Amino acid sequence: MTNIKVQKIKLLKIWEILHRKTDEQNPISTQELIAALNELGITADRRTIYADIETMQSYGYEISKRRRGHEMVYWVQKRDFDLPEIKILMDCVHSAKFVTEKKTEELINKIADLGGSCRGELLKRNAVHFDTVKHTNEDVYRIVDVLEKAIENCRKVSFRYFLLNDRGERVYKHDRRLYTEEPLAMVCDDGNYYLLCYRAEEEYKNHIKIFRIDRIEGILVLADEISDNGKDALNKAADYPRQVFKMYDGVLRKVTLEFDEKLIGVIYNEFGEQTFIRRSGERYCATVHVQISPTFWGWIMQFPSQMKIKSPEDLKQKYREWALLALEEDLSD
Repeated sequence: MTNIKVQKIKLLKIWEILHRKTDEQNPISTQELIAALNELGITADRRTIYADIETMQSYGYEISKRRRGHEMVYWVQKRDFDLPEIKILMDCVHSAKFVTEKKTEELINKIADLGGSCRGELLKRNAVHFDTVKHTNEDVYRIVDVLEKAIENCRKVSFRYFLLNDRGERVYKHDRRLYTEEPLAMVCDDGNYYLLCYRAEEEYKNHIKIFRIDRIEGILVLADEISDNGKDALNKAADYPRQVFKMYDGVLRKVTLEFDEKLIGVIYNEFGEQTFIRRSGERYCATVHVQISPTFWGWIMQFPSQMKIKSPEDLKQKYREWALLALEEDLSD
C-alpha cells in the first residue's frame, strides 16, 4: 500500500485506536498515539496529530482532551453502550445454556470490546458466574440465522430433530425423517432457546409446537410460504411465550390462588408485577391465567401449606387427585 493511501485512512485509524483503547481513566498521550499509528505503518508527528484531532472534533467526533504534565492526552467518553448495559449483556450470554462454551468466550470478548479494551478487561476480570450447564451444538448461530431469514420471509423450514441418549449420542425423532414446519418466532426461556411453530392439528394447544433450537440439525429454508393461518398466528406470536412456557401445553384456565405474605414475590416473579393481589384475612389472593398441566401442579406443590387453589372447585379436586397419585407412586418404590 502506498504512503498516500495509508495517510488517507489515518483519521479512521486514530478513531479506532481511541475508541478501542481509551476512556476517561485511561487516556492516551500524543506520543502513544503516534507509536500506535507507526505500528500500523502510518507516520505522524505531534503537529499532525493536533490537527487531525481538531478536524475530527469539528466534524462531531466526541474526543476529549486535557493536559497531563507537558503532554496532551486524549480519550473517547461517549459510547454506544454504557458500562451497566455491557455488564448485563455479558451476564446474559454467560447464563444462556444454548450458547456453547466456545461461542460464549467469543461473544463475551466481542461484547467487552463495546466498552473499550480497558473497561472490557475489567468487566471480564470482575465477573462472577455460577456453573451454567452449556449445550454442545456449535451450529446454533447458523440455525438462528436461517430461522430469522425464514421468519422474516414467511417461509417454511425443514430440519431433523434429536434428543440425547445416556451416552450423549444423538437419537433422532420422527424416524430421522425431516420435519417440515411453519416457524413463528424464537423465544428464550430459562437459559434455553426455543422455536415456536404453527401446527394446524387440534392436538397442539394454541396450535403451537415447540422445538429446542440446539436440538435442530440440517435446517433449510423452503420455497413454500407458511399458510394463511400460520401468518395469522405469526401476528399473535408475541402473546404466546408466557402462556406456552410458563405452565406448558395445557388448557388455559382462570385460577384463584391463596397464599402467605412471604409468597407475594413468588407470584410477581411467575405471573408478572402487574398481577393484582388482594388481602384475604391473614393471607393474600390473586386470580391468574395458567395452563393446567403437571408443570402447574409441580410448581404449586413447592409451597405446601403456604399456597392453595381457592377456586375453581374442579381444579382443587384435580390437584388433590394428582397429589395423591404422586404419593402413591412414591410409596410403591
